[in-house]
Amino acid sequence: MAEIEAYVRLQRRNRRNVRQFRPRIQFVNVRDMDFVSRYRVDRATTQELIEIVGQDLSRGTQGGHSIPPDTQLLLSLRYLAKGAFYSEVADTHGVSRSTVCRVIGRVVNSINANIDNIRFPTQPQSLLQTKREFYRKCSLPNIVGAIDGTLVPIVAPTENEEVYVCRKGFHALNCQAVSSPDLQFLDVVARWPGSRKWPMFIGKMLFSSTVIYEIYILEL
Repeated sequence: MAEIEAYVRLQRRNRRNVRQFRPRIQFVNVRDMDFVSRYRVDRATTQELIEIVGQDLSRGTQGGHSIPPDTQLLLSLRYLAKGAFYSEVADTHGVSRSTVCRVIGRVVNSINANIDNIRFPTQPQSLLQTKREFYRKCSLPNIVGAIDGTLVPIVAPTENEEVYVCRKGFHALNCQAVSSPDLQFLDVVARWPGSRKWPMFIGKMLFSSTVIYEIYILEL
């Protein structure tokens, strides 16, 4: 009788130790029509990103049920595109919340280390081509970039908290971007607080941080 009870206990312990993994979304399983709505990029762009950062994302994931690079990239793109909660991203892609937190940091660091494609045109020929494209689309002469800004919500910092409170009442960063006629970023500044107390000062600092200011204003 004692041997039977010991055997039953052993079987129960073995069943408890078996981990259950949820189905994970992979690149090939996402329909073309869902790519842009879910991740804000198309399948071809996602494939290019996988080729660029895939090697970094493969390091340290040689376990028996490791997360493939394409799943890591997809869940990170989902978070960046939608600003969703970790729990929602985890449920959608079949991983845990703690995994989402680790993977997003890994993917963002890899993209920052491997991609440097936000460049404002400085050569006369490139600037002339940009002006022509803007004129063709907007019928406005001598335009080299479309500039705009936005407030990006952030968690309240522990130091100088008050200078990050924007005019809408939440903590934010003032972000400014310059776009080309084909909707590519040419310059991005995302390092000034969203203070509602010194809007003119922040506006001047934002513009003075752009490549446009360095190229055109300082040369006058």
